[in-house]
Amino acid sequence: MSKHVNRTIARTVAVAVTVSSAALLGVAGEANAEVKSGNYVSTTWSSGIILLQRNAQVRGGDLVLIGRYKIHPTRTGGYVDVMPGHRIILNRDGHGGYRGPAYFNGAVIGSITLTPRR
Repeated sequence: MSKHVNRTIARTVAVAVTVSSAALLGVAGEANAEVKSGNYVSTTWSSGIILLQRNAQVRGGDLVLIGRYKIHPTRTGGYVDVMPGHRIILNRDGHGGYRGPAYFNGAVIGSITLTPRR
């Protein structure tokens, strides 16, 4: 392959990685939304099957589930790093709750919903 083709491929990969990272983490400088404090029911899904359903709370910017995890605000809600390599995204669902994908080492492994408890 020519040097020009190699540079083009490298540049394309760099742009794709940057865009993907920005989409996953949110872009700096944009308005942030918080995941609202309150009581929720957390449901963890994989392949359309409920794996775990339990009470959860959001307190002081933390998700309290099995442990206490810091919520990093994004423009659509937030994300939580549950453990190294495991991230869940919490996007507002328009009904007072949150839903989003769950990742492990960058691969989608399921999803999560937080439904307000009334």
